[in-house]
Parts: sequence; structure tokens; C-alpha cells
Amino acid sequence: MQINSLQELFEISKEKLEGQHGTITITFANRSHVYTGNDVIGNCLQEWLPDWFRFLGVDIKSGEGTQVFPDFVAQFGTQTYDMEVKAWNINNAPAFDLANFQSFVETTYNSPGKLNAQYFILGYKPEDDGFSQGFTVQKVFLKHIWEITSSTAKYPIGLQVKRNMPYAMRPYNFNRNPDGSFATKIDFIKAVKEAFEMFPNPALPFTPDKWFDKVSRY
Repeated sequence: MQINSLQELFEISKEKLEGQHGTITITFANRSHVYTGNDVIGNCLQEWLPDWFRFLGVDIKSGEGTQVFPDFVAQFGTQTYDMEVKAWNINNAPAFDLANFQSFVETTYNSPGKLNAQYFILGYKPEDDGFSQGFTVQKVFLKHIWEITSSTAKYPIGLQVKRNMPYAMRPYNFNRNPDGSFATKIDFIKAVKEAFEMFPNPALPFTPDKWFDKVSRY
């Protein structure tokens, strides 16, 4: 199977994975047990996805580090795509981290093209009806960051703030409200600039205005 773009990879994955059922099993002391909790399913699926891509013949490599945006680079012939992989319990609002805020601002200033990184996301449903075990992947998404983020009551973008400092960028509930995201890429860039202004960081060698002027040209 020859896959020539990230969009083709998404379309094949959507066809093959939506509706698929899986389980997570632990084997310890020569005894296997099907895990019935929900807290590790997302993490396991996020580790599984790159293996799925490689199985399909995609050349995918890890990024520069765990806190560096984005997580992966996929290559299709001469074309490369920056990408992140995520998974969450689709019964709930998504609460996964999109990127470390400082890493995102710093990376996109140095390499503005990375702002176009796409998020490959699995929405799964835990099977907890008392009989079935495991989980079912209900939806597969491929989104740009501005398509899964929005402003909040407190901040210009979804943010996890710790000790009065922005830690992680967070999505809004794009599954239930697909039209609630930023309307355009530039609207998202303006919102990030506003968040940067709310939480100035003297460790960064550029101002919010300089960041905006550079990334808004791409």
C-alpha cells in the first residue's frame, strides 16, 4: 500500500480503525489480566498509533524531545509533515495537552512552519457495561491546532496554568461543538499573542509582538 500524504493516511486509518474494539492486557508472574480501568487507554493508544503508521509503510520519526512541539515528523516521498498523536475518552471533554506553551511559542518563532502541524486524534469509548471489556475507537480526527482550540472564560486560548504560569495548551470540546473553534489560523495566532502578553516570559529572547510579526507571515 502506497500512502502519499497525511490526508491519505487519515482516510485509511478512519476507514480501518473506527469501530474497532481493543483490550489492554497485563501479564505478570505468568498470569494475564485484562485491564478494566480507563486511565491508561489513551496513553496506550498514543503509543500504538506510530506503530500502526509504520505498519502501513509510513516513515515516521520522533521529534526532538518529550516537551518539544511537535512529537513526530512523518515523511511521504519528499514531503514531510509535523504531527502530534492524541487519544481521549470521547464520553468526556478532551483534556489532553496540545503542547507546552513555552515550547510552542519558542518552536514556532524559530520554525514558523511548525504551526501547521496536524493532530491525529483517536476518540475511544471504554466498554464498561458490566459485560464487555476494553474499549472501542469511535472516531478518528485529523486537525490543525486552530481547529481544536478556542478562547475560554479566563484566557484567550485554552490553558492549564500552574503557579501563575502557563503550562500547557488545551483543546476545547471539538467533538460536541465542531463549529466552536477559532475561525481562522490568524485568529488563533492573535489569541496566542494575547496569552503571551498575559504571561510575559523574560527567558524568551523575543516579545509577543515580535513573535506575532514572524509567525503571522506563514
